[in-house]
Amino acid sequence: MATRTMSTDQLGAWRALYRADTLLFAHLDQALRRSAGMGYFEHEVLRVLDQAGGRLRMAPLAKELMISRSGGTRLVAKLEDKDGWVVRKSSPDDRRATWAELTPDGRKALETAQPVVEAVVSTFFADHVSGEDLRRAARILDLLADANPNDDGFDCGF
Repeated sequence: MATRTMSTDQLGAWRALYRADTLLFAHLDQALRRSAGMGYFEHEVLRVLDQAGGRLRMAPLAKELMISRSGGTRLVAKLEDKDGWVVRKSSPDDRRATWAELTPDGRKALETAQPVVEAVVSTFFADHVSGEDLRRAARILDLLADANPNDDGFDCGF
């Protein structure tokens, strides 16, 4: 196994990304809990389901959320039990397939959360960066995400 040495620029950029992401996540999670009665990850489940037309199979949902299948199952169960924002349904065509479905109450909760998300992201992120820099940052972050697949086969040599 070869030892890698990061340059000062590489290490500085990674630490800046980590710091910005951690702070933004903390603000967003706290504001969502206080103002919309949900945490960030609960919001993400509702958002992903909404973008998928209101329903999605559990495995693709977990993949989209970048969490394990069991983590996705626990999160959906919490939303199902908590306020009935999501329901799980078996597929009549394939008994092995389970779908997560956004309920009308879940859609209302998502609508309540949206202004909170927009305010926090604007206040702690977008308002501080030009449109050109936002587009550049999005390209860079997409490049990084594409280079780091969300699967169990990724190996960096350890």
